[in-house]
Amino acid sequence: SNPQFDVMAFQECEGVGWVLGDAGLTGEYAALTGPHALCIAYLRSSWNVLADSSENVAEDQRGDQWYGTRAAMWVRLQHVTTKQVVFFINHHGPLPVQSGGRCGGQATAFNILELIAIQAREGDVVVLTGDFNAGADSETVKQLSTRMHKVITGNAFGGVDHVLSNCQ
Repeated sequence: SNPQFDVMAFQECEGVGWVLGDAGLTGEYAALTGPHALCIAYLRSSWNVLADSSENVAEDQRGDQWYGTRAAMWVRLQHVTTKQVVFFINHHGPLPVQSGGRCGGQATAFNILELIAIQAREGDVVVLTGDFNAGADSETVKQLSTRMHKVITGNAFGGVDHVLSNCQ
C-alpha cells in the first residue's frame, strides 16, 4: 500500500489495532494508546518515538454530559532521515460543546499550552489536533490561536475538529 499520512490521531478509539487492521495498515503503522480512548498512529518506517505520555487538561462540566476528565496525549517523534522532531498532541475536549468544560475554555487552552511548554523542545514542530468539542469561535480555540496558527477546522458538528501548529 501507499501510506497517505505520517501521523494520525483518533478520539473515542477503544481499539486502534482494530482500526489499523480493518484499514489494512497494521504493518505500516505503529500505534500508541492513551487514556480516555485517545490513540495516535505513526508511519513506522519514517519515525522513531523519543517520548510519549499524556496529561489531563480539562474536565467535563457536571451534569448529564459528565464523563470525567479530558486528556491531551502527546508523542515526540524524530524523522528517520531528516532528524526533524515533531511534537504531536491529540486532544478530545470537554463537554458540553463550546463550554470549555468545568473550568472554561481559557483554562483548557492554558493547560494545553503549558503541557506544550513543558514537554516540547526548542526546534520541535508542534502539531495539536483533535475533537476539541469547541468551535473556531470558542474561548478554547481563540486562546490557543494566540500562540499557535490555525491550520484547518473541520465542518462536522459545527466545526469542533481542529489542527493547529507552531508552523505557518
